[in-house]
Amino acid sequence: MIRIAKDAADAVTHEDNKPEGDKDMRSTEASYVARGQAGRVQDLSRSLTMVGGMELIAFREGTPIETSALVVVEQGQKRTTYFLVPAAGGRRIATDRGEVLTLTTTSPLGEALLGSEAGDDIELQTPQGLRKTRIVSVE
Repeated sequence: MIRIAKDAADAVTHEDNKPEGDKDMRSTEASYVARGQAGRVQDLSRSLTMVGGMELIAFREGTPIETSALVVVEQGQKRTTYFLVPAAGGRRIATDRGEVLTLTTTSPLGEALLGSEAGDDIELQTPQGLRKTRIVSVE
């Protein structure tokens, strides 16, 4: 990703991107791409630092949910496994136990899970209405 951001930055000043007229925007467009790529590299680097520095906790029965918990929830007939992380939510991870989704503790569901325990029912207000979720297990 860093190489891609550097390539985008180099493209801004490349000879092929020099304007051929007053309405030629190639260089400007290349600078937008370079700025976006550099920002993405910073975001990913920050996320990696946060997740890499996360303390892993051994959850026992009755331990409240917090960062690093592996939580199985049930909504209706559907079960989903979440890994609570401080950053980089929304990623799908294939494991030998099935798919795990990363969930930040600042997301609405992540906030609702914090402090709860296995067996608890939580309610989350969504644009589609109130969504009830049962916490099946916490590891």
